[in-house]
Amino acid sequence: MKYCPNCGAQLPDNANFCGSCGARLGASQPQFNEQQPKQKMFSMDNFRANRAAQKQRLAKMKWWHWAIITIGVVMLTMMKLGA
Repeated sequence: MKYCPNCGAQLPDNANFCGSCGARLGASQPQFNEQQPKQKMFSMDNFRANRAAQKQRLAKMKWWHWAIITIGVVMLTMMKLGA
């Protein structure tokens, strides 16, 4: 059994490309062994951690960040209306 060097998916011996990620398989690329865990591109744990970090960044925004954003939106609106 072959393993994809990019994502670790199990592949048939005659595969030239990975069916999971599309990576090209070659003899010069290192092979995964069965003891290495397959890396997940998306997991709920990563999603929750990123979401929590995003909420913290939004909470840290100072009042003047919001003031600049508001002024920018008002200016764009005025330019669009031709005022």
